[in-house]
Amino acid sequence: MFQKSKLFFWTVEILLCSLVLFLWREMGEIITPAVRVLNTILIPFLLAAFFYYITNPLVEFLERVFKIKRGLGSLLAVAGLIGLLVWAVVYLLPILINQLTSLIYASQGIYREAQSLVNHLAEEPILRNVDIQKTVADLNLSYVDILQNILNNVTTSIGSLFSAVINTAFILIMTPIFLVYFLLDGKKLLPMLQRTVLKRDSLDIASLLITLNKTIARYISGISIDALIIFTLTLTGYSIIGIRYALVFAIFQGVCNLIPYVGPTIGMIPMLITYAFLDPQKMLMALIYMLILQQVDGNILYPRIVGGVMKVHPITIMVLLLLSSNIYGIVGMIVAIPLYSILKEIVKFAWELYEHHKENQMRKQLDTDI
Repeated sequence: MFQKSKLFFWTVEILLCSLVLFLWREMGEIITPAVRVLNTILIPFLLAAFFYYITNPLVEFLERVFKIKRGLGSLLAVAGLIGLLVWAVVYLLPILINQLTSLIYASQGIYREAQSLVNHLAEEPILRNVDIQKTVADLNLSYVDILQNILNNVTTSIGSLFSAVINTAFILIMTPIFLVYFLLDGKKLLPMLQRTVLKRDSLDIASLLITLNKTIARYISGISIDALIIFTLTLTGYSIIGIRYALVFAIFQGVCNLIPYVGPTIGMIPMLITYAFLDPQKMLMALIYMLILQQVDGNILYPRIVGGVMKVHPITIMVLLLLSSNIYGIVGMIVAIPLYSILKEIVKFAWELYEHHKENQMRKQLDTDI
């Protein structure tokens, strides 16, 4: 009876996630080399799978409405995706670099404003007994020291620059190749399995695979559309309010919106930190706008576009995000929830099969006794 309670289910779920996190931290030095090798193949594979669920509806639309063969439609979809990427690099990248450069330059003024704020706080009666200047010095928050640390990290990373370039080139080459094969043969996979491995599918595994595929397709396409809408509305709102570096902040907000629960809040942090010193009035206006946008997204857009496809407890989501961020960074935080939901559905399916098998065995035993 207790095993079927929700308390037991979520407790076991959270404990398992915590155990995985603990084992990962303890065995990090052992499995890190294996993870690096796995990243070389896994990243383009995951990117191709992500773009497959976005472009596959377009390929099916071309095939159904314009009678374009799937092979040609797949090539057109990949060519369109590459063309969109080239356009973004040619048109948006210069704007993005210009805004980032201006933002870095403006950070010097932000640091001076922060110093002025600290000096002002030091004069307050409540804080006169606290040596704020010494505390700040002990924290090593000197602007020069921060820049020096950044430069040291960059210098250390130059040695691995060639490796990073090779890996990036590999990802850029392999992702479209994987995507083409996914689009061409993705629909053939399940029928092939039904003809071979699942020819005598007494366990109804095919229905599980169909359900998982539909769930993943709806989730990925849904969060992508939602993130694009949030990016557009954020860019529009910031531009109207007069926020500089609007494109940088909007892109960051759109990407962070792919992360459940904490993503939208994380996306606002760069804008809040920057404008807290540059223009607090505009920061307040932008904050109010983003809070309203988050409410609209959370209560209207997201439920209609994505829905409750991934039913995962909020605490489990937090543990998963913590674990995945340590392993794969922001990419891991984006894919953690769907991957976990897939594994959970497989485990639930296997458990139900076991329970069904156990009930059949008990019935047979009772029939034998009778």
